Amino acid sequence: MTSAASLYIPAGSNKQSGAGGTAKDCLTFTERPITPPEVRKYRKSSYLEPGARFKHYGIVDDLKKMNLDEKTFGEFSDPGEGTAQDLINHKKLTLLQKIDLEKAEKCYKGTSREPLGKTYDRKVVLPEKHTKYGVPFGVTSKSSLEPAKGIIWPEISEETLAGEDLYRRSHGTWAAGEQKRRGYNWPLDPTAYRFGVKGDTIALNGVSKNVYDILHGAGDIPSCVNTKRVEDFRNMTHILGQTKNLGQNSSSRPFDTVYGKPSASGRATKGTWGAADVIKGAYSKEAQKPDADLGKSITPGFRNITLEDRAYGCPSIRTDLPAGPAARRSLADSQNYGDDVPAQDLINPPAFSDLAIAPTAMAELRPKQKIIDLFNKIGLSVEDQIADILFDEASGGREFCSVNSYRHALNRYLIALETNSLDVWYQEHNLL
Repeated sequence: MTSAASLYIPAGSNKQSGAGGTAKDCLTFTERPITPPEVRKYRKSSYLEPGARFKHYGIVDDLKKMNLDEKTFGEFSDPGEGTAQDLINHKKLTLLQKIDLEKAEKCYKGTSREPLGKTYDRKVVLPEKHTKYGVPFGVTSKSSLEPAKGIIWPEISEETLAGEDLYRRSHGTWAAGEQKRRGYNWPLDPTAYRFGVKGDTIALNGVSKNVYDILHGAGDIPSCVNTKRVEDFRNMTHILGQTKNLGQNSSSRPFDTVYGKPSASGRATKGTWGAADVIKGAYSKEAQKPDADLGKSITPGFRNITLEDRAYGCPSIRTDLPAGPAARRSLADSQNYGDDVPAQDLINPPAFSDLAIAPTAMAELRPKQKIIDLFNKIGLSVEDQIADILFDEASGGREFCSVNSYRHALNRYLIALETNSLDVWYQEHNLL
């Protein structure tokens, strides 16, 4: 085993370990070897230098051998004596020069067939009937009987005008921009006549200034003209008690118009139930009878034989138990004593229920003085003699009566007082 002393190298010693080196050798980097030329030509990275010409690997060796990089392909053009100014600004030829140019250009076939300023000459010789007698080309078709001029500018005849008038009356349509005329036989000119009463002042090309003030809301007069968007919103929105206007011109129909097709139940024969029968009910007496197994078992072997006419089980409405006052009944008491508020009172609550006054309070019997004091506090006080008569009528001669009975008697007296028929009321109560 090698000891630690054997690995120690004194300072300044040139001895190195087998695979190691000095710090200088570790920090000295040699140049990276370049790609061999036989491989470099196949790599695209060799031609990524800016401005370098891309060389196909198939002609790289040929470019070096033939020295093609220094050669220019093609021939040099003759600069000639002309300049760019001469090419842009042509010299104006004289008449003699023009004649010489035409003679020189006649040798070209295109010059003779396409002369300048003339159509292409195909050297076609047309028959004499087309050139001399003016016979048109092609075959006469049926549409040729109607000239194009008549189609573009048709002649308006009296028959055409009568047909247009008949079409207006039958279809109720007018041309674009045409004023609708209903053919009234008026003894006046509707285009020049103005209807209505003339205002105080005439202004604005004959339009009354009062009308102008109303339309534009001048002064304290509010404007009665709205934008089309506001009017459409008013006409198309939901209106209480009316169907929504969907723009189908349904406003002209009667209010009791029924839309749609009758359902099968509406045309059904007798015996078929409709929606009204389902809501109201149309049960026969046999269907309204209680079920045969109500309160007893009709299954053989499970019947309770008894000599008493009774029903087994606990009834849902406990009439067999004493029911205490409703005001002092416990909230934990879930028994139904038959005096609970029905569902009708939840949907249509009775009068004065918001004041915690039960309907039985109006039918509760009270003494005479308490009844009279109660009506005096609400402003319905009458004379003592009249009050005695009203109480006797409401109580039937007894010592107690209810608020409802006294109110009915008082209403009859007040009606007679308002209708000036107290004499009849006095005769009925033997006061005359």
